[in-house]
Amino acid sequence: MADLPGSAECVIVGGGVVGCSLAYHLARDGMRPLLLERGDFGAGSTARCAGGVRQQFSTEVNVRVGMLSRRLLERFEDEVGATADFRPIGYLFVATDAAQLEQLARNVEMQRAAGLHDVRLLGPGEVAGIVPDLNVDDVTGGTFCPSDGLAGPNEVTSGYVAAARRHGARVVEGVGVDAVERDGDAVVAVVAGGTRISSPLVVNCAGPYAAVVGAMAGVDVPVRPFRRHLFLTERFSLRRDPPMTVDMRTSFYFHPEGDGLLLGMSDPAEPPSFDTNVDWTFLEHLVEHATHRLPALEGAAIRTGWAGLYEVSPDHQAIVGESELGGFWLCCGFSGHGFMQAPAIGRILAAEITGAGSEIDLGPFAPDRFARGASTPEAAVI
Repeated sequence: MADLPGSAECVIVGGGVVGCSLAYHLARDGMRPLLLERGDFGAGSTARCAGGVRQQFSTEVNVRVGMLSRRLLERFEDEVGATADFRPIGYLFVATDAAQLEQLARNVEMQRAAGLHDVRLLGPGEVAGIVPDLNVDDVTGGTFCPSDGLAGPNEVTSGYVAAARRHGARVVEGVGVDAVERDGDAVVAVVAGGTRISSPLVVNCAGPYAAVVGAMAGVDVPVRPFRRHLFLTERFSLRRDPPMTVDMRTSFYFHPEGDGLLLGMSDPAEPPSFDTNVDWTFLEHLVEHATHRLPALEGAAIRTGWAGLYEVSPDHQAIVGESELGGFWLCCGFSGHGFMQAPAIGRILAAEITGAGSEIDLGPFAPDRFARGASTPEAAVI
């Protein structure tokens, strides 16, 4: 059993990539946080994600967060001291009707105004030029941003853990939080591993379990877990190395992974649950849509598959900020964007917590936005 302290300046609950990024940034900014993870660091949803890093969103705040994350990943080794395995292979969104293309056009206009200057709107021929093996018979156009890409979930998480330790953070795995104590309208302690740890500041970075941790504190956190599948093909190559490619109509996506392709798609019929067992019947559903968009996959063999959890908020936007319980902060609900947003969110939230002032306004992510009727749905969700 870990030797836990009796008090901490800040307790971070959840050691996925978001919690680890926050621990690093708080420690770098002079705080000495205690990070608690009930399993292994980054072994939950982080380890099961597709590793995508994009700036193409439909809301300005997510575009700005995406741009900052990409910049931080580009200089990750210099700043954090480890590789992020960042590969700017680009993201291609493919539209198949006029409404989707109009949405993409509006997105590009807003994205460029926000500073994302290398994104561009494409016609069907240009889409085919980027991925020659794609079926574009029903494609109306798309968007492409070459500075989007992929990074390594394990590399980024472990890099943040090591750097957080070097800066004085206490990071402990294999210890879950069993209770959150409050005194009136303020948080005062957590109980973990049989130890009561007093703290005026607790940050809920529990991902799919954010609502469970919130309930411990008497705070309703509107985050629900949904299973998402990924499948990896055997050795497989296309005429040209493709970017991360997303079919907007079905949400089917693929990108190179090792010597194969990683395939994924959301399932609108999937109920909320903590189930991460692979439903192999879903593969049949995915293959039907996958082979229509990428006919070459008809000859592909599947090497393996796995499932992880999306932590979904009502508007598919992150929930970041102090809750109605004083000192109890939320950093969850990323709706599939946690890995790609973690570098920026850790830095921004650390600045907010320490009073340094964040470079991006967290207002659109405020926990009370739902009660105020002020939420703006993110449409670019896979």
